[in-house]
Amino acid sequence: MKHTFKTTREPFARYYLDCDSDCASLKVARGLYGAASEMNLHIDESTGLPDCSFNGMNVNFSFGGGISVYGDGLDYLAAETPELADDYEYIKNQMNPLRTGALIMNSFSENERALMKAMAIWGGTWLGHSVPNFADIAKYGTDFFREKVAHYRNINRDKDDFYDSFNVTLDAIDALGRRLREAAERQLEAASDETVRRKLRRAVKTFTDAPKLPCTDFYGACAVYVMLFTFDGIDSPGHFDQYMLDFYRNTDAETRYEVLCDIWQFFHNSRTWNLCIGGSDADGRDLTNELTYDILDVAMKYKYNTPNLTLRVHKNTPDKLYLKAADSIATGIGMPALYNDEVVCAAYEKLGMPPSDAHEYVMNGCNQIDIQGKSHMGLEDGEVNFGKALEYTLWNGVDKMSNQKLSISTGDPRGFMSFDEFLAAFYRQLDFLSNTACEMANKSQRVVAENCPMPLRCLTTIGCIERGIEFKSGGPLYGHGQILAEGMADTFDSLAAIKKYVFDEKRLDMPTLLAALDADYDGYPDVYKLLCDNPDRFGNDIDWVDELAGYVAGHFMRHLLTLHTYRGGVYGGGCSPFNRAANNGRHTAALPNGRKKGDPLFADSIGALPGADTHGPTALLKSVLHYDQTEVTSGFVLNLKFDKALFATDKGKNGFVGLVKTYFAYGGQQVQVNVLDKDELIDAQQNPEAHRDLIVRVGGYSDYFNNLTRDLQNNVIARTGHKL
Repeated sequence: MKHTFKTTREPFARYYLDCDSDCASLKVARGLYGAASEMNLHIDESTGLPDCSFNGMNVNFSFGGGISVYGDGLDYLAAETPELADDYEYIKNQMNPLRTGALIMNSFSENERALMKAMAIWGGTWLGHSVPNFADIAKYGTDFFREKVAHYRNINRDKDDFYDSFNVTLDAIDALGRRLREAAERQLEAASDETVRRKLRRAVKTFTDAPKLPCTDFYGACAVYVMLFTFDGIDSPGHFDQYMLDFYRNTDAETRYEVLCDIWQFFHNSRTWNLCIGGSDADGRDLTNELTYDILDVAMKYKYNTPNLTLRVHKNTPDKLYLKAADSIATGIGMPALYNDEVVCAAYEKLGMPPSDAHEYVMNGCNQIDIQGKSHMGLEDGEVNFGKALEYTLWNGVDKMSNQKLSISTGDPRGFMSFDEFLAAFYRQLDFLSNTACEMANKSQRVVAENCPMPLRCLTTIGCIERGIEFKSGGPLYGHGQILAEGMADTFDSLAAIKKYVFDEKRLDMPTLLAALDADYDGYPDVYKLLCDNPDRFGNDIDWVDELAGYVAGHFMRHLLTLHTYRGGVYGGGCSPFNRAANNGRHTAALPNGRKKGDPLFADSIGALPGADTHGPTALLKSVLHYDQTEVTSGFVLNLKFDKALFATDKGKNGFVGLVKTYFAYGGQQVQVNVLDKDELIDAQQNPEAHRDLIVRVGGYSDYFNNLTRDLQNNVIARTGHKL
């Protein structure tokens, strides 16, 4: 018997549960319509932009979390309003089994969960970033999409509930617009400040016709965009200076700059992820425009740590833009990160993507790569800790942090007769961890596709409506995956030490090395000194070490390309440690580079271990160019730290630009830069109140230094501060 609700709260859950269809997409769409019709809405009077977040609901839906249920909140409502307790108990009992996170975790095996707990891998627990074309709703209006839905319903027969979910979602979008106009009118009536009133009048004017009809100006496009962006859960704006350009040009200079400042405030206040500017088209033409430069001006004006700003560059990027980017980096915000079109586009063209689509790439999240409005592939499906793969090679599949057998047997290394034999065992461990991460990601993708469809992203991603396939099930044109490498430099240095001291020079035998590692070097001072003093470390332009690193990274990347995603693509690799580098180190046993058990100083990018690159920035760049970066299909983060004095002069900034352009010309994919003074960092650690605005670049994003854990702060401090 169908439940009759008395409560007027929890609209997403009520409408979801009231839906009679078995189609999960239609159920979610009904829930979205309920939320849009009843959620608390308002216009932020400081920015004039709407907020359509799922605030105040105990059953929520978002792009990254799917369906989430706050049981304690429902219990509180039941206790506060006993007359409605049956409603809240019913909602809790019905929605709890649908919690996306729990469904995903329950799909994993015991050993998969153990490997994830050990920080050897993780896979699939995050529903993932993507960059839908929300601005298309502002550009075309919802009525345009209704016509598109009707057209493809006639082509893809027997999917009526699926296509109904789009129309219900479009009704939800219209409901948001209608209710935002009403909210703006109420706020306008109460407002006295003329600046606030001006912004509210814009909102009233925009939402009188939009989103049903197209927008014409920059404010209108931004308002509709933010409406959908917050309703979806706040992800990555993508190529903002491209899809907003016509609206920007159709607005007078004073108004558009004010609106740009307002949306920048919104992006910062909402902890928005990655906004992309610049780049080239498939013919190599530069896409830089006036909005590109104005965004950099606004970033320098506010000096915020968010949004994460990325600049795409290429061989025809104007020097003026490079120098503008250097000026922004010189402020200390660590942005923009710089990406090389020639390398990123080549990587995706290798996968069979046409150049026209490859050149529409954007970054999302920290630095994952997506094709805006055409893919669901930038969601960071999982990670593999190279250091743990080496640990399992040394101990034949045993995790030395827990003394559990978590990985495969690859043989006792004391019986290996050559380094090639050792390296082959390491590759088998690395492949096993990679395979397991991808298997977990595929399990997660299947669970999400079956239980947590996303009709709003279907509407704004090409392929879903056209194919009649859900966003999570392979509807978008591209469904490739991305598995990220962790602890690369620690592993390269350790492998180099094994090759050099155990097999080539025979200054150590394997039993002694293993005994020293097992004891965390306690009682083995000579072994510890030998390994710590080893000058042959990655990041210093030492050919044989760098070649070994290139072989290992290349093996990882190529192996992933043999593994298929549930979404209909293949997996690829990248490196974006985020803020997990120190924790990965905490979970990794002693390694042959002289690193002790649980040391949080762990590789934070594709470059050298922090502080190990002692031969200058040119040597570091020459080392990382031993990777074939056209085999990398996710962000490949290279952290560089330069002395603040370098960026204080035109000569220094020009030198930096020349260095980056050379690196990119020889095949580098990405650079992100901190302009810092080591003494300032140390003082900030000791006197945090005096440095509350100090921003540092972490593993693909910027954050306030004071927000970082002590381990991460030490990681940043340890990075080599380069001079040119």
